[in-house]
Amino acid sequence: MLIIKSETLNQIHVIHLNGILNADTSPELEKLLRQLAQESRPCILLCVRDLEYISSAGVGCFIGAIAAIRQKKGDLRFSEMQPQVRRIFTLLDMEDFFSHFDSMEMGLASFA
Repeated sequence: MLIIKSETLNQIHVIHLNGILNADTSPELEKLLRQLAQESRPCILLCVRDLEYISSAGVGCFIGAIAAIRQKKGDLRFSEMQPQVRRIFTLLDMEDFFSHFDSMEMGLASFA
């Protein structure tokens, strides 16, 4: 089960993920990211503090969205990545591909 909550703070879309992100739960998040990628300069911060597990399919939904987002001069960044989630990004050699910050405040400030 994945709970997705989103809010907009200073023109930055903050998406809070809680639960498990895998092939079964990723379609809803993919749909949301595709919608946000349609905006001009989409700035998206994913707060993953409460994300318990992420599979390669879960990472795939970020990879699928990032090209369209960056093409419009936006970005998709992460905050509060827990060790079990960071480990997956490390194993997939994706740590340097996405910016990540220790706190949501730092992630929001990075878009300034």
